Amino acid sequence: MKNYLRLASLLFIFSMNACTDDASNTLPTDTCFKKDPIAELPWLKTVVTQFQQPKSGPLKVVLYVYKSEYYIAVNNPLVSSPGSYIFNCKGESIGKLNISYNQFTADALTEKVLLEGTY
Repeated sequence: MKNYLRLASLLFIFSMNACTDDASNTLPTDTCFKKDPIAELPWLKTVVTQFQQPKSGPLKVVLYVYKSEYYIAVNNPLVSSPGSYIFNCKGESIGKLNISYNQFTADALTEKVLLEGTY
């Protein structure tokens, strides 16, 4: 009887691990770019160009996967609201999409750094 309870307990524990939501950040199958989002998305090129002006400071553009969709963050330490510069493929900020900045940063996976430099 003890062995049966131990086995049942182990099976229960392993089944709970199998129920985790690892699929929440799987790579998107539908994408808005082929190779280089900065070159291929006019709205993103405009945003990045704004931060490439002289004396703008450090700039980092990062491609993230969040809930099976691509998001692109334009990071500059002078920005007071970093959530305003995290966009989906259509150029909509996470604030407009009612996605919490804290939730995004907790769950998003970094896919690739697209650009990094100081201007």
